[in-house]
Amino acid sequence: MRIATVITLAGLLALPVAGAAAAQDPATAAASAESDVAAFRRLRAEGVAAANADDLAGATRLLAEADTRIPNHPGLMLMRARLAVGAGQPEEAMTQLNRYAGAGLAMNLAADPALSALTGHPDFDALAAVIEANRAPVGADRLSEVARLDGSVIVESLVRDEARGRWLVSQVRGRTIVALADDGTAADFLVPGAAPEIGGVLGMAIDPEAGLLWAATSPLPPAVYGLGADAVLPPPELLKIDLATGALLARLAAPSGALERGLGDVVRAPDGTIHVADSVTGELLMLRPGGSVLEVLLPAGTLGSPQGMAVTPDGTALIVADYSSGLWRVDRATGAATRLPQPAIDSLIGVDGLTTDGRFLYGFQNGVAPQRVLKFALDAGWTSILTVEVMAANLPMIDEPTTGLVRNGELVFVSRSQWSDFGGDGAQTTAAPAPAVIARLPLD
Repeated sequence: MRIATVITLAGLLALPVAGAAAAQDPATAAASAESDVAAFRRLRAEGVAAANADDLAGATRLLAEADTRIPNHPGLMLMRARLAVGAGQPEEAMTQLNRYAGAGLAMNLAADPALSALTGHPDFDALAAVIEANRAPVGADRLSEVARLDGSVIVESLVRDEARGRWLVSQVRGRTIVALADDGTAADFLVPGAAPEIGGVLGMAIDPEAGLLWAATSPLPPAVYGLGADAVLPPPELLKIDLATGALLARLAAPSGALERGLGDVVRAPDGTIHVADSVTGELLMLRPGGSVLEVLLPAGTLGSPQGMAVTPDGTALIVADYSSGLWRVDRATGAATRLPQPAIDSLIGVDGLTTDGRFLYGFQNGVAPQRVLKFALDAGWTSILTVEVMAANLPMIDEPTTGLVRNGELVFVSRSQWSDFGGDGAQTTAAPAPAVIARLPLD
């Protein structure tokens, strides 16, 4: 059957091309060994440029090559589908859309100027039915609320202080940490004083034996919005905090050499090493036990935007969620990084926080539609992903989920963080944001 293909190139690749600024010319690319992330970004940018120059064959080739570097990238699958429609290749477009649907992802096909042209295809209705099924609620009978925090705060992470029977919750917009009792009562824990003194508080890790809390801060747009153009922005830092009193014991600066940094997620290894992800440079940093200087474990160039981390059961490696390319295994001694093999159908782009109970790995995926809570089963050595299970999705309580932990057989996590209530410039876009929510999900 003939499919209409009258589509302008301006609307063909309608997704933003994140990372296009990192594109290299062919000579530069050939002269250096590119990481998968760098190659993906270059090929995608070149593919978009070729499409906009009306070179659909070249664009098709470049985007197909990009697809081999990072598996099942949702945006790229849609790009390839739109490009195939524009090139008069409806079967290829359907192949890409079936990959997208098979990954459990959803979108509004009818509202897409390019993809809606496939409505006459004999398999279109079946495809649309799968995508619609991907919108079905998952976990509604198991997910429940632990607590909520009112106000415009942006909750990023939480840890459990068992000795004092409380949760400690970090705030990005509030630039502080609050203590949350089991009855939901919130109290000040870390009060920064003057508003610009510290940046937004993100990842945290607790060391109950040493009586310490470690927290990463960064001057993210929502944290510093409204301070004024002449304000001195707080630097990215790792804070050392007295767990009992909330007193700030030390402020550890990030390594020098990078124009911009974004310290985010934090995890403590069994030997006491503190690992910190820099989502801006792509580096993984570490603070050795008893140390006072952050060192680089994994230099920039491999990961695009590292987020959550979990230590493997044997303690030798980190499993790291790279927002732009999936899950990686990083050796804690050498920094050697390898992307984890995964099931061919699944898309692990946009995974933010990670946590583990030693048996399984759990991830919070907010960079796709629908946003989801995932459970990963790995092989015995934690070198590859065997299965991916959706534990929760398409629920009102799931809105930009970020991080969490396992406690008493339950996954306790930030299910509504309020990130969706703020724009990229840090301005609040919702007049009165709904409360941030911490939720629980039974594991067995």
